[in-house]
Amino acid sequence: MNFQYYRTKPLVIVILVLTGLVNYLLLNVATLVANYFSLIRLPSSLAIVTLILILYNQYAWKWPLLKLLVKVPNINGRYKGNIYFEWDGVSSSKECVIEIFQTASSLKVCTYYNNGDKEKTSSRSVVETIKKEDDEFFNIYLFYHNAGTKGNGKLDSHEGANVLRYHPASKKNSPKLIGHYFTNRKIQTRGTIEVEFKSKKLKGKF
Repeated sequence: MNFQYYRTKPLVIVILVLTGLVNYLLLNVATLVANYFSLIRLPSSLAIVTLILILYNQYAWKWPLLKLLVKVPNINGRYKGNIYFEWDGVSSSKECVIEIFQTASSLKVCTYYNNGDKEKTSSRSVVETIKKEDDEFFNIYLFYHNAGTKGNGKLDSHEGANVLRYHPASKKNSPKLIGHYFTNRKIQTRGTIEVEFKSKKLKGKF
């Protein structure tokens, strides 16, 4: 488990408190168990604290009060919008969907494109991070791989880099991701992306 997105001091305090509490409970429960069930062996305090941290990292960090241990926003979900690009001197656009799977310690970004002609492509982040900038907004930086199209070969396999800025929800708008990208295609592509939050449910496809 990577703790890069955790608030360090609160995390250390919580671990110490949990360890002390679990030790106290185990001591009392162990006495009771020893009196009635001598063959039962209780798990260690380390195992219990580790299990609690794993459950927090995967699920509980999203809960309103418990998310205070984490210093990045919850951006999990499915976002839909458009990508605007320039390729070989021609400007164009196409629909795209960005899906983000995030835990308290990591995130994975998958992007799905509607290329038209009944063909869709996708890319998956290989390296990714989220960082709070000086203006208090969070940027997602990622390096991704796209396998290209299989049918007509119009899109060659390539790698690229994205910078996506997270815009939280307002009274009028849902959360948005707005940013830009570039690729290492044979004829380089570059452009901008703007997508809006649609659902917490991930589909794994366009």
